[in-house]
Amino acid sequence: MSTRIPALMAKTEEYDMAIWSITFNKDGNTVKMVTESPAKPSVEEASRKVLELARREGFERRDNGGGNGAKEPALQLFERYGITLSGILKTG
Repeated sequence: MSTRIPALMAKTEEYDMAIWSITFNKDGNTVKMVTESPAKPSVEEASRKVLELARREGFERRDNGGGNGAKEPALQLFERYGITLSGILKTG
């Protein structure tokens, strides 16, 4: 007697990628970046993506106090660049 594996179990799971808009405030302006992810990015993941963008694009650095070497990406964004996240929305 042979054992059959149902098609669903044998198939590798595939995730549909969704398009997410991450909005943030910098210098009194609202900025939007777009990213792809199978699930809604957490605040920490979104903050990391905006941190990468700020470094890559050479955003002007600021000293917003704290100076304690914050490890949380959202605090790093504020302390280094004066950026605060304002939203994460699915756009596609």
